[in-house]
Parts: sequence; C-alpha cells; structure tokens
Amino acid sequence: MSSKKVLIITYYWPPSGGVGVQRWMNYALQLKKRGWEPIILTPENPQFEIRDENQTAKVSKISVYKIPIWEPFRLFHKLTGSREKGKIQQGLVLENPRKSFFNKILVWIRGNLFIPDPRVFWVRSATKKANEIIRESGVDLMITTGPPHSIHLIGRNIKRKTGIKWLADFRDPWSKWDILKKLKTSALAMYLHQRLEQSVLNEANAVSTVSNRLAESLGKAEVLNNGITMPSTDTSQLNEEAFVVGHFGMLNELRNPAHLWTTLDQLCGENPDFAKKLKIRIAGIVAESIKYELNKLEGLRGKVTFLGYLPQDQILNECKKCNVLLLPLNRSDNSKWLLPVKFFEYLAAHRMILCIGEKFSDLGDVLNGLDVGEIFSHSDVQQMRAFLITNFKNITYPNASDVDTLLKRFSHEKLADKLEELLIAMK
Repeated sequence: MSSKKVLIITYYWPPSGGVGVQRWMNYALQLKKRGWEPIILTPENPQFEIRDENQTAKVSKISVYKIPIWEPFRLFHKLTGSREKGKIQQGLVLENPRKSFFNKILVWIRGNLFIPDPRVFWVRSATKKANEIIRESGVDLMITTGPPHSIHLIGRNIKRKTGIKWLADFRDPWSKWDILKKLKTSALAMYLHQRLEQSVLNEANAVSTVSNRLAESLGKAEVLNNGITMPSTDTSQLNEEAFVVGHFGMLNELRNPAHLWTTLDQLCGENPDFAKKLKIRIAGIVAESIKYELNKLEGLRGKVTFLGYLPQDQILNECKKCNVLLLPLNRSDNSKWLLPVKFFEYLAAHRMILCIGEKFSDLGDVLNGLDVGEIFSHSDVQQMRAFLITNFKNITYPNASDVDTLLKRFSHEKLADKLEELLIAMK
C-alpha cells in the first residue's frame, strides 16, 4: 500500500467540547496508533458553544491545519448584543416559538438562505487549503464529516478537482434532519438540501454513518458506529441515602421528557421517603423552558441541580453518582436512527440507563436482551414509573457481563478495524 496519509476535514476539533468532536478525535487517534498519518483541516476561529481545553493535549501529536472561517451569526450577535451571544443558534431553534419578530426572521434566514448550513461560507477557502495540503503532503485519501454538512461540499469540490479517494461520514441525517421543520425550511430549500445530499452520496467513493437505520435511509452507507475508548473497570457503589437521576448532555424541547418530570413529581407527593432521597442532576446545555417547567413542579423544587457544561474527563465520575442515567431521544423519526455517543458514556459508568425514544430503533436493538437499562416511548408513563420505583426500592446495577460485552463491541479500538478496512478498500 502507498501513502497512509489521510486528510480529515471537520468543523469540530479540540478545544471544541461536547459530543460532536468525540467521533473523529478518537478515530484519528486510533489511526495514528495503527501507523496512519491523520492530517486535520479545521476552522481557526469556529463559533463553539462549548469548549473543553483538556481535550487538546490528547491530540497534540496529530498534524492540524487551521484557516479562518466567517460565520453569519457573528453579525447577528453584534446586532442583538452580548446578551444574546450563544443563543442565536441554540435557543431560537430549540425553544418553544415565543420569539420576537426579529428572531423569527433569523430562524427563517437560517432555514432558507444558508444551505446546507451557516458554515457554507468556509467551503471556498477550505477547498483551496485542502488542495494545497494534498499537493504538498502526498495525501491520497480524504474524509469529510458532517454536520455541518457543508463540510461535504468541500470534499465534493476536492474530489472533482483532484480525483482523490473520499469517504463522506454522516454523524446525523441531512435532508431528513428533524430540526429543518423548526427552521421553517421551504419546499425549494428542502429540494436544494436533497439535491446537494444526493450529489455527495453519488460522488463519494464511500459513505459511512453511525447506525443501521440511518445507513438504510441514506441508501449508500457503511455502518461505522459511535463508540467509546475503553474506561477503567471501576464499579463504585452507590450511596443508599440518596436516589439520583442524572442527565448529561444537551436537553432541549425536542427531547424534553415532560412525562418523566411529572412522574417524579407525583412520586414525591405519594412517597415521603422518595421525596426525601430524590436528587436530579443535569449537566450541559438546557433549554430555559425546561428549567421553568421543572421549577413549576412543587415536588421537585430544591431537588434539581444544574451543573452547567462539564469537561469530558469529569462526566464519568458524575455519572457514577447517579442511580439512573436519563437518555431521552428526540420526538421524531430521527430517534429511530440514532445510536448516540451519550449511550456509551453512560455504559462506562455501570449505572442503569432509562432511555426514552422509539423501541423499534437502533438503540432498542442494542438494548434488546441485555440488562443495562430499558427504553420507553415518551408516553409510556406507567412503565417509566415502574422502572423508577424498582430502582428506588432496591439499588440496581446493570449486568456487568452485558456492560462489558457492549463496551468491547463498541470500543474505538475495535471499531477502528472497520474504518481501516474502508480506507484500504478505497485505495
């Protein structure tokens, strides 16, 4: 085999925090261990909502090229003032539509003028830089990863110009992304999304994505799951004096487990011991409407702690403080296709997982027959209630063998075997 250099073009790279960076940061590290030379092209000044400086040291030996990016929401931040900074993209899209007329216009602009996304203004300069890297470094393989899906347009441009072998990686849906409806996307804009997506699927040498159902929906994709770098086998014991329900990650209106909050509130009213012991710990970005909703529930007042964003290396320890880890998925068809990074982080904590989403889904398939938690639909109130009562009455841990089986199956080390196969097959 010739050169083992591979150019990876990604918007998310350390010091970006959150789950968006985890997939290709860890795959790049695995490729490095296997004798490949991953080369990263990423924005110099991206508009990250969350940062995790601790991640940077992990990738210090990987070559990274950074070039400036202009993002239109920087202009909107100036127009709306510092109070709105960081809320334009997150809050306006994911909150209930009690917005000013100006904010509604911003949502419409985002959904209809920036296609496929606001990072599209980086395509031209990134294409030029990538061509330069390929020419000077002797790279003969390229990976693009989206969202943002405009990154794939960079790959398409480069493929057309150089003929380089190209893997397009979809971490989330594109034209079937559930957020598009909330962005008031018009029929014309949707047509343009579909046309661009299809051109990427047609022109890439290979396509990868995170789950079986998402691969089927794309029509041309290999499954390259999200995963986890194997953690320690520490299975510390829970405190019997508390019953802790935890959520770690973005919590927005699309995945708000409203029935669960109501159920917890009712259980507090019915059972003084439950009320005394219950604690709810929530880390990450949380919609203001959900905070307001929780505050209205009398039984939950004083029991909810918002931890804010936690660096990646703190999440596991926080998860271990919980009896039940909450994993709600979006109320949309997308939930059938997702096998989120958060699921694997929860597994590593050796705690019971309460999943809320579609039972007949990729996540449901993984849970089927294993004792690591359960998945309920958003309306399965009685089943969720029974699950909570069972775990409250008796401290319950997932089956250690089942956890170990899943952690090995979805370890980045094992999954990188599939990635390496895909890259070699393209050569």
